Amino acid sequence: MFMMGLGAAATALPIQTAAADPAPGDIPPGPAPAPGVPGPAATPAGPVYLFQDEFNGPAGAPPDPAWWFIVPARETIKNPVEWDKPFNMGRYVTDQEHVFQDGKGNLVIRATRGPGNNIQEKYAGAKIVGNWRGGIGTTWEARVKLNCLTDGAWPAFWLLNDDPVRGGEVDMIEWYGNNDWPSGTTVHARLDGTSFATDPHPVDSAWHTWRMTWLPTGMYFWKDYQPGMPPFFEVAMNSIEDWPFNDPGYTLQPVFNVAVGGSGGREPAGGNYPAEMLIDWIRVFQG
Repeated sequence: MFMMGLGAAATALPIQTAAADPAPGDIPPGPAPAPGVPGPAATPAGPVYLFQDEFNGPAGAPPDPAWWFIVPARETIKNPVEWDKPFNMGRYVTDQEHVFQDGKGNLVIRATRGPGNNIQEKYAGAKIVGNWRGGIGTTWEARVKLNCLTDGAWPAFWLLNDDPVRGGEVDMIEWYGNNDWPSGTTVHARLDGTSFATDPHPVDSAWHTWRMTWLPTGMYFWKDYQPGMPPFFEVAMNSIEDWPFNDPGYTLQPVFNVAVGGSGGREPAGGNYPAEMLIDWIRVFQG
């Protein structure tokens, strides 16, 4: 989730046809198959997760600190444009008014409006970063509801490698309350936002499962995945400049946030607050 403007260029996707090998996303968890060898058939027992959080804690509890870090402050932007100056960016806070489990199996990330003289003083949101990191050969998915599609809000579910030299980012779903940029899914090969592939698509406030399979051949994305469903977006390895995702030992960590203001949200005065993102679960498995 970059704090700078990103152009949107839709990528035409080839229609997938049936083949002997399973399609990306149909490969079940378990030992990774050798290159070119189909994975085993899925079992009724379902996947064995490398990482999962069902957010089944008591009402008002923060996310498990063994698995999640609540970011205490909004990032500052080098050489910011007007909307990325600190006074135009809502704060990130760590209290349980803004990030908490609801006792119904969901994590809630909330943005609020209060008194103040500028956006930074008036608005607060929250951001959590996973302590667990996973590498290539994994499938990531989360069930998310965006009750925050309002002026000024900037929600996202994304994956991050913050290495200053070879960092990268995968925006599983990102929505902009600036009434300008299209929502969608984006793979960033550089953290400065200058090398990316994006698929713009509309976002609504219903529950949806956002899924990505990360293979040596590239990344494959689904919304509300069902077995056999072709991905709505594919990004082939090395198809964008400085592709880092096949580097040996490269890992990503999950991030959820609702920001207010900044270049992606801009003016929140006309928005409806509080505004919330709900996360039912996140799961990662091999394959």
